Amino acid sequence: MLLEVRDLHVEFRTREGVAKAVNGVSYAVDAGETLAVLGESGSGKSVTAQAVMGILDTPRAGSPAGRSSSRAGTCCG
Repeated sequence: MLLEVRDLHVEFRTREGVAKAVNGVSYAVDAGETLAVLGESGSGKSVTAQAVMGILDTPRAGSPAGRSSSRAGTCCG
C-alpha cells in the first residue's frame, strides 16, 4: 500500500458555527495506481489533499480526524 486514508474528517470553525468540509473520506492507492478525485466546486477535494499532506491552516480548521498512512510515514492521528 502506497497511501491509505481512513475515515478522514475536517471541520472549519466559522462565526456561524462549524462547517464540515470533509466527512468520512476513505481510499487506498497501491504502487503504480493513479487516483482521481472529482467533485463539484466546494466539495472538499483540496481540503482532503491538504489534510493528507499535513498543510491545512490548522487554527482555522482544527485538527483533522481520521488516519492517513503511507510508505513515507503517518499523519492525521
